[in-house]
Amino acid sequence: MRKIRYSAVAAAGLLALAFAFPAYGKDKEEREPVGQISLRISSDIEAGEDGDVDVEVLSGSCSVSSVDVDNPKGYWVGGDKPKVKVELSADDGYYFDQGGKSALDLDGAKYSGSSRDSDKEIMKLTLTLDKLEDGDLNVDGLRWDEENAIAHWDDSPEAGEYKVRLYRGDSSVGSVITTKETSWEFADKLDRPGTYTFKVRIIDRGNNGGDWEESAQLYVTKEDVERFVGGWRQDERGWWFCNADQTYPANCWKNLGQFWYFFGEDGYMKTGWVQWEGKSYYCDTVSGAMLTNTVTPDGYHVGADGARVE
Repeated sequence: MRKIRYSAVAAAGLLALAFAFPAYGKDKEEREPVGQISLRISSDIEAGEDGDVDVEVLSGSCSVSSVDVDNPKGYWVGGDKPKVKVELSADDGYYFDQGGKSALDLDGAKYSGSSRDSDKEIMKLTLTLDKLEDGDLNVDGLRWDEENAIAHWDDSPEAGEYKVRLYRGDSSVGSVITTKETSWEFADKLDRPGTYTFKVRIIDRGNNGGDWEESAQLYVTKEDVERFVGGWRQDERGWWFCNADQTYPANCWKNLGQFWYFFGEDGYMKTGWVQWEGKSYYCDTVSGAMLTNTVTPDGYHVGADGARVE
């Protein structure tokens, strides 16, 4: 009987304690849920162009606090899918009761991720815009500076670089040039009379290429050639070559047209056998052009590089 009496007293004590202290557990949420959130996203970002992104709340008790476009490269090209970070703030008395893709209806972007702060009054979203179309990769304004044989074209915001090529008639002259500038001097390439054009092509930062655009024709006369690249001069001592800057080659080889010529220390063209860096070369006694892949008048073989075959 004593044991039962003790249990009854203990039970009564516990019951008293239960009424003396408030119950601990989950507080009842007094705020209202934001509800389903509907957003409309509009963007004017284009390849080669900066742009803005606008986010509008169509439904849900919240507002847009900030919109940030993630552009680590600093530029846009065709094929990019811009990322947008959006911060939403719940209205007073409301909270974001749910997160994730199911909490959102999006128009103009795709869901990539989200998070809520500890009190559920801030929601941060990462959205992905549609893939950007290729920009305008046409190059305009191709023109010659005829006096100086400089090719010019207009700058393009889409261009990462330009490819440029010179033509004489239908034949290309030299190799393709790559430049970030909007002009190129071709004076040293206009080494014979004829009709010249140049072509330019845009390469954007995503390595997408536009079409080749062609310039108008530039007519180059013999006098123009001498002005652009220099010309041959003759006096009582022989032939020498005057460069366009009025200097002349001396103690060196110079390629003029299709042939190599050697000029002595005095600047005059040399003929016959020429000793150069331990090898022997033969220059025609009339034209001065170095012979290659042939037999010299005195019976020696010269190779493709012009050097005598020992």
